Amino acid sequence: MAQDPRKRQQKLQKKAAKRKSRQQGLARAASQLMMPSLRKAGDWPLYEVLLNEDWDQPQTLSSIVVARRSPNGYIATGNFLVDRGCLGVKNAFGRLVDETSYRKFVREMGEHQRMIQADIHLAAKIVRDAIAYARQFGFQPNRDTPQAMQVLGNVDPDVCTIDIPLGGEDGKPFFHSGPYDDVGRIVTKLTKAVGPDGFTVIIDMRGSDFFDDNDDYLDDEQRDSVEFDDD
Repeated sequence: MAQDPRKRQQKLQKKAAKRKSRQQGLARAASQLMMPSLRKAGDWPLYEVLLNEDWDQPQTLSSIVVARRSPNGYIATGNFLVDRGCLGVKNAFGRLVDETSYRKFVREMGEHQRMIQADIHLAAKIVRDAIAYARQFGFQPNRDTPQAMQVLGNVDPDVCTIDIPLGGEDGKPFFHSGPYDDVGRIVTKLTKAVGPDGFTVIIDMRGSDFFDDNDDYLDDEQRDSVEFDDD
């Protein structure tokens, strides 16, 4: 009795799907074996260092990308978003990507701010000095900072002779709230560290219920120390 052509076709398709799945699994395993460890990235040749052009301006965050190339072509990136005003490293991550993915990441980053080539010693000094400054007020760097710093390697920040601007223009700690900042916690820490008159705060009031959200944190003296930005 002849086999049903439809069943035979289904059987062949099932075998082909299994074969494709097996091949994909082998390809993934091979890729993982080739993928280097981020822990070794600090020893790889430097690919590039990028910094936002206005990194040193008051009230401006410093965006840093440090990239190194592995022997088999992967790009390791250490990325830092640094608040020199008082918070230190607000965000950080380290990752391994292929060059195409890295270029896409840099291109998308450049759509929001102008990024320029920079010296790795300057990048390391910004990170180091901002962390030390923030710790005076009780702020610790983002938990993924050690991972990102693996890409910096054994760079000596003291090689850089550029002074890193810290705090506000008046020399006091300066905090300009962002959309994800816990304003009450930050103001409370600053008040505890330097007193209600020892820092400057600007609250972005667009869509904010600041006093409703932070009424339990701020006394009358703290309220008087806060400026508001509703532009």
